[in-house]
Amino acid sequence: MNVISLACGMQTFKETASTATETIRIMVRSIVVALIFGACFHALAKAQFLGCTRIDQLSLEDCRALEKLFYDTDGFRWLNARGWLQTNQPCDWYGITCRTSGWPREITHIDLSGNNLTGTLPGDLAFLSELQSLRIDNSGPGIRLKKLTSVIPATLGDLKHLEVLSFNSNAFTGAIPAELGNLTNLRELDLGNNKLTGGIPERLGQLTNLKHLDLSVNQLGGAIPDTLQNLTRLEHLNISHNSITREIPDWIGQMNLLDFLDVSHNQLSGNIPPELHQLDQLLWLSLTNNQFTGALPLSLVIFASNITHCEFGETQLCIPDSPPYAYLGEVCSLTPQNSCKICEGSHCSTLETIYTQTNGPSWGQSDGWLASSEPCQWHGVQCSNQDITHLALPNNNLSGNLPNTLSSLQNLQNLDLSSNDLQGEIPVTYDELTQLTRLDLSDNQLTGILPLEIATLGTKIDQCDLSMNAGICLPDTDEYATINVNPICELPKRSDCSGYGFVQIMDLNAIIHRQSIELTWSTTQPSTSITFFIERVQPPQTIAQVFGSPESSMTFSYTVHNLQPGMYSFQIRQVNSNGTEQVSEPITVELYPEALMTGLAYPNPFSAETKFEITTGLSGSVTIELYDLLGREVRTLFSGTPPMHQPIDITLSGRDLSNGVYFIRSSLDGRMISSQRVMRVE
Repeated sequence: MNVISLACGMQTFKETASTATETIRIMVRSIVVALIFGACFHALAKAQFLGCTRIDQLSLEDCRALEKLFYDTDGFRWLNARGWLQTNQPCDWYGITCRTSGWPREITHIDLSGNNLTGTLPGDLAFLSELQSLRIDNSGPGIRLKKLTSVIPATLGDLKHLEVLSFNSNAFTGAIPAELGNLTNLRELDLGNNKLTGGIPERLGQLTNLKHLDLSVNQLGGAIPDTLQNLTRLEHLNISHNSITREIPDWIGQMNLLDFLDVSHNQLSGNIPPELHQLDQLLWLSLTNNQFTGALPLSLVIFASNITHCEFGETQLCIPDSPPYAYLGEVCSLTPQNSCKICEGSHCSTLETIYTQTNGPSWGQSDGWLASSEPCQWHGVQCSNQDITHLALPNNNLSGNLPNTLSSLQNLQNLDLSSNDLQGEIPVTYDELTQLTRLDLSDNQLTGILPLEIATLGTKIDQCDLSMNAGICLPDTDEYATINVNPICELPKRSDCSGYGFVQIMDLNAIIHRQSIELTWSTTQPSTSITFFIERVQPPQTIAQVFGSPESSMTFSYTVHNLQPGMYSFQIRQVNSNGTEQVSEPITVELYPEALMTGLAYPNPFSAETKFEITTGLSGSVTIELYDLLGREVRTLFSGTPPMHQPIDITLSGRDLSNGVYFIRSSLDGRMISSQRVMRVE
């Protein structure tokens, strides 16, 4: 102690430097004194610590684990080392939480995030057997250069009570220890932003309580292990910015609690599994910068168009430029393309027409339809030598009219569309299906006189059933009397069968006005005692009635007023005097906003960044500004005159922002339009 006191004795310099040599001598002596003082400070601080053998607050083993953590991570240079190796109350040291009851007390939480730890993490932490959370992140504004290096100790897998393990933004190397799969109580595992290599350990699939898994920004490779499908409670999965290969597994569609999925910036390939559309909780989906190929299935396109944040760019994925895709516009940074084809075989066009005209997106089962280039593998389709021989879609929620193009399937032997909601008349062109041995269109809403050609065909095939329809009938006339069979296709001949007088609707158009949409249509002949019901498709709603008569014009119109910006689909339902109905193909249009629309920021609260979208329906100067809780302007996020009706993405970076509440204010030509609250957190 005398030596330390002597070294720490302060020396007074009274000499006045009169020459250059004397000045240099004084500077050297000053530096030496400063170094002595620094050594004295550390020695005195350590001298106050009586050592783990003198502490009864913790077990000797736990105390020595903390002591080793301090020395191995250069604790004297931590940003905050309050109490560490200075007091004999380790439970009061910075970042340490102990259980309040019991003696000796057990360490339950360690949080030294953003504290400038460097060096290696000691495996002795495994002695802290009651540890529930271990956070040593280096993330946040102004990421620090001091980071933990070397490998993650495999002994951490012995911490059976651990629920949170977070080492984000360090410099760990080597493989992810498979022993972490022993932490079956783990709810959060964050190893993002490191230098980890190897593959994702299969044993991580044992973490069945896991809700948050972040392995992003590393150097991981290999495929996504199938064992991860056991993580049924997972809500956040981020494996972006790695070198993950092969395909996205189909089972991800079963993880129905996921609200965040980011696999961007990898080497994933193949098609996108249509099962992803089952993730109805998903708010964030990023597949960008991969090697995915092919056209997106319609179910996934519709699903993705409703996700808050979605990115599919920098891949070889595409969306067809044809109904019903086209009306969706850009989806997840993909624009419909004319060259994008789901199916390119000889019968693809016919099958695509069947799908679109019978409301395919609402089918009960549609596996493969508009999702793969192999129609013979689509649900309900069977082939022989690439020729379609069976089309069976019974009880599958088909609606709309029977497509005329179906008659082009010249080798069709079995056609079963029974127990659906198909309407209108049976096309006379179906008599070209000369290979049919079974025809079942029963239990639908079909109407009209059965064409003589179809009746004749029905008597020649093994099984034919057209019963239980809304109004289809077989007339008892001389022309049909030549057919000596009664009933035909389970339809008896009727003397009152004379047709139902529906007219064909032509040129259904929608004209967009300021806050209204004008529907216009024409008919091929004067309407005879028919009522036209104007209906909105989603949500289903009858808007108005337009009456026709033999004397009325063959051109009609109706205007729907007081509409908000958005996508609208309309259809026209014909109802004749006998009560039977027929529905037109729907028409879909978008009514653009008139003023500045600002979307909700997501994520919110946020740490690194949050994003939102603006759209303007008026030409003018737009300003998006950020204000703090005291009303002070913090920064301008956007200023300019954006193109009308085109969404613009705005990113608010959390860098250089303190934690707290902020307000995003949107103005058009100097007039504030809207304001929303966001919160930045660590």
